[in-house]
Amino acid sequence: MSQAAISFQWLLRRLGHFGHVHAAEVAPGYASLVRSASQLKPARDDLVLYHHGIASELSSALLHLPCRRGVVFHNITPARFYAGTQLEEALTAGRAQLAALAGRVDVSIGVSHFNAAELRVAGHTNVHTVPLFVEPNRFDRDAADEVYLRELKYPGTPLVVSVSRVVPHKRVEDLLRLHAELARKSPGARLLVIGPYAQGSRYFRDLPKPPGVTFAGAVSHAELVAAYRAADVFVSMSEHEGFGVPLVEAMACDVPVLAFAAAAVPETLDGRGIAFDEKNFAVLAELVLTLRDDHALRARIIEGQHERVEALSPAASQHALAEALDLPRPAARRRRAKKTSKPKLAIVVQRYGEQIVGGAEAHARQVAWHLADRCDVTVLTTCASDHLTWADTLPEGEARDGRVTVHRFACGGARKMRPFNRLSDERFDGAQSRTLEEHWLMEQGPRAPGLLEHLADTCGRYDAYVFFTYLYAPTALGLPLVAERALLVPTAHDEPALKFDLYADTFELPRALLCNTPEEAALIAQRFPQAARSRIVGVGVDPLPDEGFRPVPEPYLLYVGRLEAGKGLKELVKHHGRELPTLVLAGAGDLDLPARTNVKRVGRITEQQKYDALRHAAAVVVPSKYESLSLLALEAFACGAPVIGNAESNVVAGHLTRSGAGVAFSSFEGYAAAVREVLAEREKHSQKALGYAKRFRWPKVVEAYLAEIEKVRRAT
Repeated sequence: MSQAAISFQWLLRRLGHFGHVHAAEVAPGYASLVRSASQLKPARDDLVLYHHGIASELSSALLHLPCRRGVVFHNITPARFYAGTQLEEALTAGRAQLAALAGRVDVSIGVSHFNAAELRVAGHTNVHTVPLFVEPNRFDRDAADEVYLRELKYPGTPLVVSVSRVVPHKRVEDLLRLHAELARKSPGARLLVIGPYAQGSRYFRDLPKPPGVTFAGAVSHAELVAAYRAADVFVSMSEHEGFGVPLVEAMACDVPVLAFAAAAVPETLDGRGIAFDEKNFAVLAELVLTLRDDHALRARIIEGQHERVEALSPAASQHALAEALDLPRPAARRRRAKKTSKPKLAIVVQRYGEQIVGGAEAHARQVAWHLADRCDVTVLTTCASDHLTWADTLPEGEARDGRVTVHRFACGGARKMRPFNRLSDERFDGAQSRTLEEHWLMEQGPRAPGLLEHLADTCGRYDAYVFFTYLYAPTALGLPLVAERALLVPTAHDEPALKFDLYADTFELPRALLCNTPEEAALIAQRFPQAARSRIVGVGVDPLPDEGFRPVPEPYLLYVGRLEAGKGLKELVKHHGRELPTLVLAGAGDLDLPARTNVKRVGRITEQQKYDALRHAAAVVVPSKYESLSLLALEAFACGAPVIGNAESNVVAGHLTRSGAGVAFSSFEGYAAAVREVLAEREKHSQKALGYAKRFRWPKVVEAYLAEIEKVRRAT
């Protein structure tokens, strides 16, 4: 149910509605994703959807909430399966609670027609069905754990996989009987049961554990996909399913499904796979071998299962949820603005202000300032100035930045980098479920719940929204809320987080992607083939006049930006030999770097000092391999400074190829040679840099933004 709640929250975001998930118990470390039920304080017009299964004290609490109320019913296992156990009483109480909710809720939702029928029997009237679903792309072949897949998939012995909790109504003992029969027909046959089990439970303790049978317990998502894709057949013997998500997951993984036709199973399969209503284990074992060996039959079944997976799509469930809740997108209620009026534009970015140097934040501020002449610009951002901690250091509320209105919202919690880095290492290790990806996103921050609520509540206030950088929660969670009016400046580069499927909405839902370089657009199209239309917009660069500032006597090499490990600075300093000119590092940060006599840190410098330093530098160094634009390179070109860049960044390499105004080094071992090559023909590189920089002028960039904003206005 917890995963279903996260999935419903996702669908509601796509419908333009923001909300939180609350639970009676929140696992340690997940407070960023799920709030305690004690924190639930709904307003009168809010809607609370309570997910009900086994008995819960939340059902009675729901009835006392001063708001609109709804129930999502997942099913209650008949108590007969648990006769004589503590759970028997709870299951009986759960059905009584379901009946008590009838007439006290505004809407009742079953996750299958089977469950919807149970709601009606319990006395509920306004009943709808919103099927559960899987996201098929999360079960693609490349999502499988390769090591686990190789361990499981070897020829000669059939492998049956079943995925469920090890509890009585799942009838695991029947799986064992099937395995015994299968082993007689095909020695060495294997049964893999994936799902949690309690070591101390009588049921699990009393189950036989014969050779060839493995109880794997809970596994990672990547291991789950590997198990499905290694299986010859997926088998379910469960005698009570309210929907049966593993059946759909197995179908998405191209494995034939063989399931006992109990409860909602026939509805879930809908004529696909093979449903049986008699547990004749000899016949079933023969059928498993036939499904393994008859490739034509297997292909036909898999083809039919694909059709069923497509029917049980997120889009179909989203449509059903919208009808059940009678929730049109807020944008649909907005009256079209007059085309002659000055566009009202919201720019959404995680940090904003003159104290923030470089990156997407500086890019967003430049765009805001240059559009302020032609648009009524409001920046929606957070109170953070530090992107590592997200500490709320700036005042909440509205302020002015010249002609730009700035509305800041609290971040909703600080970040601790060491635990987050450990979490990133874990989550980047393989494919993940939506729940775990969204947990990572919320741990990354900034959560900014007030900003997200503002987007959902005021989407009619702005003609268009421009979101800066795909990576953070204000964009990933905020853009779907206003997708009809959204434009995205992705600032995407090849990094582990780009592999997360949760970002599909970020790239697919906006009206257009305003990319900085052709390389960025190509990267996005490769990762998300259904991405929105892209346009190469870039950024303008207008150097300030020279006032003569030099950070050190000439000649020197220059880096300007955040002093962080991800910028490649440790390797750069390590390979900066004594025979090379002084390397000047300008920017904030306390990164521990190797000691070098010809490396000087000058700290943060002003815009004027930056352009003076660029103009007088022998060359500018861009050591990072993670760049979506490299504003530093463009600023260097505009000042006539050649660039020495990391060729692992396709963006930087692209700039250097198109401009001819510098040299890319393919490894830091080649860095010194690249420096000598540039310095030997510095004047030639400088002239090419100035020529290339003419492409990046603000009037052209502003017109591109205005054209896309006008397209949004006309479409909405």
